[in-house]
Amino acid sequence: MKTLLSIILAATATLSASADVIIDKPVRSTCPTSFAIITDSATYEATKPAMLRYRDAVEADGLATYIVRDNWANPTEVRDALKSLYKSDPKLEGIVLVGDVPVAMVRNGQHMTTAFKMDEDNYPMLDSSVPSDRFYDCLDLDFRFMKQDEENPHLFYYQLVEECPQHLEPTFYSARVRYPKLRGGDKYEGISMFLDKAAAAKADMKNDRVDRVVSFNGHGYNTDCLIAWMDEEKAYREHFPEAFKTSTGFKHWNFRMAEPMKGRLFAELERPGIDVFMFHEHGGPTTQYINGYGETTKVDGRLHFFKSGVYSAVRRAIKKGNPENEVIEAFAKEYALTPAFFKDLNNPEYIAKDSADMAAKDIYADEFHTRITMPRFVMFDACYNGSFHEDDYIAGEYIFNPGGTLVTQGNTRNVLQDRWTIEMIGLLSHGVRAGQYNRLVATLEGHMIGDPTMRFAPIEANTLSADMTLRKTDKAYWESQLSSPYADVRSIALRMLADIEPESSLSPRLLDIFRTSPYNTTRMEALKMLGRYCNADFKEAVRLGVRDPYERIARMSADLAGEIGDVSLLPEVMAALIEDNERQRVNYTMGNSLSLFPRADVMKAVDNYYANNTRYKAEQEKAALVESLTHSFDRVDQTNANIADKSASDKRRISSIRTVRNNPYHYGLDSYFALISDPENSEDVRVNMAEALGWFKYSSRKGEIMDFCKKLSADTTLPAALSAELTQTYNRLAL
Repeated sequence: MKTLLSIILAATATLSASADVIIDKPVRSTCPTSFAIITDSATYEATKPAMLRYRDAVEADGLATYIVRDNWANPTEVRDALKSLYKSDPKLEGIVLVGDVPVAMVRNGQHMTTAFKMDEDNYPMLDSSVPSDRFYDCLDLDFRFMKQDEENPHLFYYQLVEECPQHLEPTFYSARVRYPKLRGGDKYEGISMFLDKAAAAKADMKNDRVDRVVSFNGHGYNTDCLIAWMDEEKAYREHFPEAFKTSTGFKHWNFRMAEPMKGRLFAELERPGIDVFMFHEHGGPTTQYINGYGETTKVDGRLHFFKSGVYSAVRRAIKKGNPENEVIEAFAKEYALTPAFFKDLNNPEYIAKDSADMAAKDIYADEFHTRITMPRFVMFDACYNGSFHEDDYIAGEYIFNPGGTLVTQGNTRNVLQDRWTIEMIGLLSHGVRAGQYNRLVATLEGHMIGDPTMRFAPIEANTLSADMTLRKTDKAYWESQLSSPYADVRSIALRMLADIEPESSLSPRLLDIFRTSPYNTTRMEALKMLGRYCNADFKEAVRLGVRDPYERIARMSADLAGEIGDVSLLPEVMAALIEDNERQRVNYTMGNSLSLFPRADVMKAVDNYYANNTRYKAEQEKAALVESLTHSFDRVDQTNANIADKSASDKRRISSIRTVRNNPYHYGLDSYFALISDPENSEDVRVNMAEALGWFKYSSRKGEIMDFCKKLSADTTLPAALSAELTQTYNRLAL
C-alpha cells in the first residue's frame, strides 16, 4: 500500500501538458541545464528500462532530463508540448526524438536549405517538401498545417508562414533515433540496444579526447580538386590538435588512394578507438558514392569504363520502351561502334561481373546489417544520407549496429557542395556536446541521428557547452574567449558576440580579425559574420578573401563577390581567376560569379588586367577567356529575355525566373521590379519573380529590394499571394 508521501512524490514527478501528454520531470534537478527525451507512448512502454538507463546516464553527465510522451496525432501536438516545456524551463538546451515521433515535411522554406530548389507547384508534395526537425527546435518559426500524407501516415505537410522570421536560429538542439524499417528485426529491441549503448558510453568516454580522426573525400566531390582537399588540413590542424600528435592520429584519405576504396573504409570504420569520421562525398538515402568509375591510364581499363557506361545507357533506353535494335543502332552511330562492341550486352556472366564491380565502388545501407561501425561521431555531408523519414537510411544504419557509433550528422535532401561543411566541428575537441555544435550549423535539411548529448573529454577543462545556453548574453565572458589559444573557441566567441554587439562596434573588429588572426577557421567565421551586415567591411573582406592563402576562404569569397555584385570587386576577382587557376573549385565558382556582374564591366576588367600584366601567350589566353565569358553572358541575356517575354508561356518564363534563385543578376533588378509591378503579367509569374528576389541576400542593392517589397506589399489591390510573397522576401532579406 502506497504511503501518502509516495503518492505526493509521484504526483510532483509527473507533469501533464494536456490531457494526454505526460512529462516525467528530471530525477536530478540540480544540473545547470536540461534535456528532454520526446517519445511516443508505445516506444516508451516497449523500451522503458533502456530509456530510463539512458535518462539516468544523461543526468549523471550533467543534464537534468525530462521524458515527454504521448500518442502523438501530429507534429503540432509535439511542438505545443515543447513550447510549454521550454516556457517552464528556459535552460532546456536540447531534445532527442525517439521512436515514432511524427515527421514534419516543410514547404515554402527552401531558402533555408543549402541547395534544395524543387518546384513545389509541379512536383509531388512528398518529393518537393523537406523533412525537417527545425519544425521542433526553431520555436520562433510559424507554420500552417496542410495535410497528412495518405500513403505515409507518419509524414505531415506544413507551410512556413511568410510573416515569421525567415532564418534558422534553433532554440535548442535536436536529434532523431528512428529505427530503419528495412534493417529488419524488432524496432523496439533496436532502439533499446542503442539507448543502452549511448548510456554505457557516458562513462566510457569520460577521458576520451578527440585524438583519432579520419577524413575521406569521395569521387566527384568539389570537382576532385586536390588543392581543395589538401588545403583542408590547415583547418583540421586547428579543429583537432590532439590528432596530429601521432602518425596515425589523423588520416586524410581520398578516393584515388585505392580502386576500390570501399574495403579500406570498412576496415577503418571497424577499427576500435576512432573518434570522428568525416565523409565528404555524394550520396543517396541508402548509398555512399565512393569511387565512381575510377581513374586509369591503361587502355583496357578505359575501354571497360566506356563499355560499362554505354551498356548502362543502352539498358536505360530499352527499359523506357525503346526497341533494342534501334537503341543499339543509335548508340553505334553516335560513338562509331561496331556490332561486336555490343556482344556482351545481354551476357549474364558479363552483367554479373559488371554489377559486382560497380557494387564494390560504393557503400550501401544493407551492408551494415552484418557490419559494425566504431567511430563515435560520423559526418555525412552528402545528399540524402540522413533521410530518417525513409524506411532505410545510411545515417541510421551507422548507429543501430552493435559498434560504437553514437551520433551521426546527415541531410534529408540534396545539399550544396560548396557550403562550409566543417564549420565549428573543432568544438568537439573542447567537450561541447554534439547537439550544441550541430545547432550552430543548422540548415533545414541537416540533422543529427543518435545521441546529441554525446561529448568527448575536452583538451582543457571548461564549461563551454553549458555556457552556450547559460551565458549566451554575457558579453564580457565571450570577449574573454577571444584570447583563447584554440581556433574554435575564438570562433564560437565571435558567433556569440555577433548576437550581442551592434554592427557599429563589432563590424570593424571582425574585419581586423579577418585580416590578422593566425587561425584560418576563425578568419572564416569572421567573414561569415560580416555577411550579416552586407556593409563596406564585408565587401573589403571579400575583396581580400578571393586571393586568400586558405582555399576555403578564397572559394567562399569567390562566391560572395558575385552575390554582392559590386563592380569595384572585379579587379581582384579577375586577377584571381587568371593567376590562381590551379584552384579548380575556386575558379569554377569565380566563373559563375562573373556572370552576375554587368557584361561591359566584366569585359573592361579583362582588358584592364591584360593591359597591366605580362602573361605567357597573353593574346591566346585572353581570347579564350573572352570567348568563355561571351558564352556565359549570352546565356544570361537569353534567360532575361525569356523572363521579360510576355508572349511566352508562363511555364517557360517561370523556368527562367527560377534560374535567378541561384544567379542573382543584380543588373537585372530594375526589369524584375517592373515585371512584378505590372498587372499585365500573370499572378504566377509575378509571385515567382518576387520569390526570386529573396535570394539577393548579399546584394549591394539589397536595400532597394527591401524598399520595393515593403512599398508594393502595402498596395491593397495586389493579389493576396503576391502580397504574401513580397512580405516573405522582405523578411528573408532582413537580418
